[in-house]
Amino acid sequence: MGLEAVYFVGALILLTALIYGTLTWRYRNRAADRMAEQIVRERYRHDQT
Repeated sequence: MGLEAVYFVGALILLTALIYGTLTWRYRNRAADRMAEQIVRERYRHDQT
C-alpha cells in the first residue's frame, strides 16, 4: 500500500510539472524574449570590436 502511494505522488508531481511547463511555454512574454535577444546581440557585437 505504501509503495503505490509513492508512485501516485510521483506521477502527480510529474504531471503538474509537465502542465506548468507547457503553460509557461505557451503564454510566455514574446516582447521580453525579443528584448533579451537584442541585448545579447548587442553584447556579442560589442565584444567583437
